[in-house]
Amino acid sequence: MSMESLRRFSALAWHWILPQTCAHCREDLPSDGKAPLCDRCQKSLCLSEPPFCLRCAEPIAGGKALCRSCSGRPFACRLVRAAFLYRGPVPGLVHAFKYRGRRAAARAAGRWMSCLLPRFPELSGHDTLVPVPLHPRRLRERGYNQAGLLAEELARIAGRPMLDLLQRTKPTRPQWDLDRQFRAKNLAGAFLAAPQTRGKSVLLIDDVCTSGASLEECGRALHQAGASRVAAYVFARQTL
Repeated sequence: MSMESLRRFSALAWHWILPQTCAHCREDLPSDGKAPLCDRCQKSLCLSEPPFCLRCAEPIAGGKALCRSCSGRPFACRLVRAAFLYRGPVPGLVHAFKYRGRRAAARAAGRWMSCLLPRFPELSGHDTLVPVPLHPRRLRERGYNQAGLLAEELARIAGRPMLDLLQRTKPTRPQWDLDRQFRAKNLAGAFLAAPQTRGKSVLLIDDVCTSGASLEECGRALHQAGASRVAAYVFARQTL
């Protein structure tokens, strides 16, 4: 038996022992499938499309350029764009790679982000991709940084460099159970950027943007270290 045949046999055997299921509807996936979602769920993914706030990409109506939160104030992270909206199959997919150890799901999400990146020419021209980091304690618990996996796939496919220029210096409460005001306070001073940041234009990579507090605090740390420009690209945009 050739090595290729042996690999296929091994993959098929593992599929029968531990079958992979769709991260959203839990339907069985094909043994040779690489996507974490079934075809039906993939087709129901909702793209992040205008009309949205030109700064943070939160969906808005009424012909306004900026949402109420972004209007009339400067930002360290000058703009945010998202591949998808946080609805339909997306929450289940994010949960799969954040809490159920499905690293392949994060890599698939990174590939989809790469395919959709040309839709946002305003994100071009950055020197490096930088994943939003986890605190070391959270990293040990999870075993990997999901934002790092997304960034690795983007860097590989888009041919962009990736650098770990940020570190999370203090543990913080999960952002999902805090309101907008306390999200910013929760993250104040939580990030530190490396000296190599000076002069670089940075594109932050993360899985989900809700209020944008994490991205803004990362942007602040990067600018303090001398970054020339900071923007962000996330897998999904959640609305408050």
